[in-house]
Amino acid sequence: MKIHRAILVVTFFVMMKTAVSQDNDPMAHCRDVFVSFMPCMGFVEGIFQQPSPDCCRGVTHLNNIVKFTSPGSRNRQDTGETERVCLCIEIMGNANHLPFLPAAINNLPLRCSLTLSFPISVAMDCSQLRNTKNPDVEKLN
Repeated sequence: MKIHRAILVVTFFVMMKTAVSQDNDPMAHCRDVFVSFMPCMGFVEGIFQQPSPDCCRGVTHLNNIVKFTSPGSRNRQDTGETERVCLCIEIMGNANHLPFLPAAINNLPLRCSLTLSFPISVAMDCSQLRNTKNPDVEKLN
């Protein structure tokens, strides 16, 4: 269990160093998603039975980012945040050593007592959310 946690921490810092190293690096646009979703990795990979409180806070934070920047929002115009969050989580899933477990992914919203405003699944296809209005999203592709 400690080895898995150590691997997760090392993976996180490698991803963060990559994201911070260059301003033009597309990964820099995922920094907030990486920080918010990283506490969930142990749960979605099946290492832990329950998402941590930090995981649920992070997912709630991402949910609020998407909810308040999506089409029809009273607060802001559509900035492609749904696709950005989706793509960043997809990158995390592809970069990690363990796959996301379908049951854990499906149970994450229920276990955190929320309804997600962004897609998350084992076979995520964020390209279906394509929004050409956001150049930051285009950099991720």
